[in-house]
Amino acid sequence: MTMARSQLRAKNSQQSGDGRRSLLARPLDVLAFLLPLIVFYELASLLQPERVIAFELMDRFLALFGDIGIWAPGLAVVTILLATQAASRKPWTIQWNHVAWMYAESAICAAPLLLLNWASPLAMVEGSADHILDNVALGVGAGIYEELVFRLIMISVIVIVGADLLRLSPKPVALFAIVLSSLLFAAHHHQPIGAELFDASRFIFRTMAGAYLAVIFWYRGYGAAAGTHAAYNVALVMVATVRV
Repeated sequence: MTMARSQLRAKNSQQSGDGRRSLLARPLDVLAFLLPLIVFYELASLLQPERVIAFELMDRFLALFGDIGIWAPGLAVVTILLATQAASRKPWTIQWNHVAWMYAESAICAAPLLLLNWASPLAMVEGSADHILDNVALGVGAGIYEELVFRLIMISVIVIVGADLLRLSPKPVALFAIVLSSLLFAAHHHQPIGAELFDASRFIFRTMAGAYLAVIFWYRGYGAAAGTHAAYNVALVMVATVRV
């Protein structure tokens, strides 16, 4: 009887924890959180030609389905979240207190990345008062689209294939997904995909940052990972701008 009660309490506790996580990670709440950032990035991008690399990769892939315009990656984010909301069968309501918490959570989770940046050999992002809007827009866009490609899509696909289809042990699959996505996240900043020449210290830092963001995604969801990434990038731009 004692063991049965203990198992029941553990089950209830797990359900409660899953419930809290599902509320914080509800797709409709994430959409409400990210939509202002998506609109800001898209509008700011109309004023300057440079785009986030992950955005360009998505744009090229979506272009295979026809001429769908520069709004396609942003619409893809909205479509994925709406489809996930529909599949979850959760009420179509927005918990605005959870949306507000995502902004605070993003700022809090960005702090360790900033400390790691200042303690590492990775140079600060260059910025100036003349290009602050461009730099902020790129930072926000990187948070949205890099987390979409390397965390939401890549990690989810690896877990679905490894754990669900191949019936492999979930924990090693999750670890493999986090490591692989972090390495590819770091690699895509360098040539031939990105613009930067390979630099070992930057690659290592970005791999560590990618792993940190992957853990946030795993436990807190896409919204928290994207918000943390964007908050970190914007903070770097602000600091770099002040130093100019």
